[in-house]
Amino acid sequence: MGLPMYDTRRAAGLAAAALVVVGAASLLGGAHPVSGQADPASRALLYLQSQQSATDGSIPSSPGSFGPSELYAIGAAAAGYDPNVLAHGGPSVIDYLAANASSACRLVIDPSAAAGACGELIEAVVAAGRNPVSFAGLDLVSRLSAYWNATTGAFGDGQAFTQALAVQGLVAAAAPVPAGALSLLHHAQDSDGGWDYLDIRDDPNAGTNFDTSDTNSTAMVLMALDAAGDHTRDVSALAWLHTQQQPDGGFPYSGSPSDPDSTALVLQAIVATGQDPQGPAWAVAGRTALEDLVATQGSNGGYTFPGNPAPDPFTTSQVPPALERVAFPVKVVYAAGFTPATEAHSTLTALLYLQSQQSATDGSIPSSPGSFGPSELYAIGAAAAGYDPNVLAHGGPSVIDYLAANASSACRLVIDPSAAAGACGELIEAVVAAGRNPVSFAGLDLVSRLSAYWNATTGAFGDGQAFTQALAVQGLVAAAAPVPAGALSLLHHAQDSDGGWDYLDIRDDPNAGTNFDTSDTNSTAMVLMALDAAGDHTRDVSALAWLHTQQQPDGGFPYSGSPSDPDSTALVLQAIVATGQDPQGPAWAVAGRTALEDLVATQGSNGGYTFPGNPAPDPFTTSQVPPALERVAFPVPFGQHAFYIAGARLSGNGPHPAPSPTPSPVPAGVVTPPALGSTPAAHGAAAVPTVAPSAPATPSPSPAPSATPSPSGALGVTAPPTRSQPGIVDTAPAGLPAPVVYLLVALAAAVVIGGGSALVASRR
Repeated sequence: MGLPMYDTRRAAGLAAAALVVVGAASLLGGAHPVSGQADPASRALLYLQSQQSATDGSIPSSPGSFGPSELYAIGAAAAGYDPNVLAHGGPSVIDYLAANASSACRLVIDPSAAAGACGELIEAVVAAGRNPVSFAGLDLVSRLSAYWNATTGAFGDGQAFTQALAVQGLVAAAAPVPAGALSLLHHAQDSDGGWDYLDIRDDPNAGTNFDTSDTNSTAMVLMALDAAGDHTRDVSALAWLHTQQQPDGGFPYSGSPSDPDSTALVLQAIVATGQDPQGPAWAVAGRTALEDLVATQGSNGGYTFPGNPAPDPFTTSQVPPALERVAFPVKVVYAAGFTPATEAHSTLTALLYLQSQQSATDGSIPSSPGSFGPSELYAIGAAAAGYDPNVLAHGGPSVIDYLAANASSACRLVIDPSAAAGACGELIEAVVAAGRNPVSFAGLDLVSRLSAYWNATTGAFGDGQAFTQALAVQGLVAAAAPVPAGALSLLHHAQDSDGGWDYLDIRDDPNAGTNFDTSDTNSTAMVLMALDAAGDHTRDVSALAWLHTQQQPDGGFPYSGSPSDPDSTALVLQAIVATGQDPQGPAWAVAGRTALEDLVATQGSNGGYTFPGNPAPDPFTTSQVPPALERVAFPVPFGQHAFYIAGARLSGNGPHPAPSPTPSPVPAGVVTPPALGSTPAAHGAAAVPTVAPSAPATPSPSPAPSATPSPSGALGVTAPPTRSQPGIVDTAPAGLPAPVVYLLVALAAAVVIGGGSALVASRR
């Protein structure tokens, strides 16, 4: 019972033909469905939405159980979606919980566990932004408090899940937690550091599934204590949990094999203690719990409990909060009315805008001469959103046809040979995203070409500048090719003392003061994604701390200074994802506004994006946004995991979706810990009840082509170039350096950026 959080399948081996995906399209509750989504949390939620009842808004579960619906609401809120409007052709899930609040807080099927059920309901209500002391005419906090026994310290039966959920519910409601409730948990801790389901210290009846420490009880209790501000048991509990991690990086309930729900819960508990579940301390043979969750997700977004034939809603409902890397009770930020459909619509309209700009002659996206970046990003973003880049066309060749016809030039970058390694890396990312083979693409071995730019003495690919180096590393990871240690070492040594990276990749450049000599968001984001893609998270903390200082009041990010711009916002959002953090979490919100919400809010009516100071959207700026809207980092994790249906084309209504899954019954026949509200076998009995998997968790019109910015200088300049670019309005005040140059780095070459400084958007 654990829950994963963000997309970290980096280096998914190439499988040239792996174009299969997800069917969760029709769940988008409205117009513009997409056939797939790369972000695993969103995919899991789309699967759950497909299972949601059109009659009452519930998620299927055993009779009298409300947990899956509550976890659906909690997980959706953690992912930045509004649970109040999450529906599948009928009432929302919050409508369902409101209609059943009295029963959910009473738990007729097992009154002794009602306190836990009430606590979990409160968590869902708070996640939805509703008032737990006045929800559906009920004061849920008073109801929960009534289950408290001041003599024993127990809420209801005082078992691990009951007690933990009750404490979590009180914390979520900002209500006082009785000291006795925490004391009970202290005294129930087993001498090995864990907790057992019955919450009895070193139970003399040990030998049944409920009388010895298990990962689920331990994780839930640990989250409850930590939520209440009590970290005194972190060290001992984590030490025991370490002993339970399996070779695949996941966790079992007890014994083996690992299962998605246990893995998710432990991941959340690790987060609750302040540790990094993606750090080396929580990796087995380089594999972490999050990576296990991402790798074991079904093609339809659901999760399967070991021994069961297919995904089911009960198992899947417990995973999204962990994919978002948040502990219970979750603290969330989302915009009212924001749903997967809203997000998908933004991506689709951005891609439709780009398609309207696509050349009917060669299949390219307009860009400056010799630049292939916008076409590559178009292919990458479309694939991440569930569309097949191999067929993306506008009355002529596809974008992949264009890249194939120009592969040699794209991997050579005649306009700036010193940045060719980055250009080659970005091309590889696009080729892999399209499910093609980068060692045999258009008759070329792109990986060998990229490797030839490597300088073993300096550690640099080509000029070694931030975008060149980062894109080269990302390209190698995308191709599942080895990354030279020296290339990562160069990036380490180039990090500025403030935690960021500058465009020229020179640590604390003595020439600081020019647009390329001080840390900027774009270089920092690209380098951070490269390091993380290569499995190196050692710079996450320092780089994220610096990026925090750059976030603007609208939730977005600038290149340098202000205002925020869509390309910089997109890149930083992707970097946050790469580190395993949640870009929709409270830590990345300013006055309740996140980077994703800023991107959705600033999109033009034609689907395009406008760089500050420019009069209208343009393809260059827009091409860099779709991957961020899909919440994936570079390199987008394709390879054996493709997220689009072969042949899926863009249209006003999205691609022809895969059939919507029919509701799955809660599987039976697998021996697992009891679900919330079930009654375990008589204390000391050897028989274990058969229950649902896992223990209780709770949890267009085509716009007229716009002018393409032309480069203001070759990539690799050592001082900010001046420029006069068609289609770009220079709004820099007198006395300041001319607006920004966007240098389409490594990818294609320089482009403009407005706003403050210069640099880059070549986000791959």
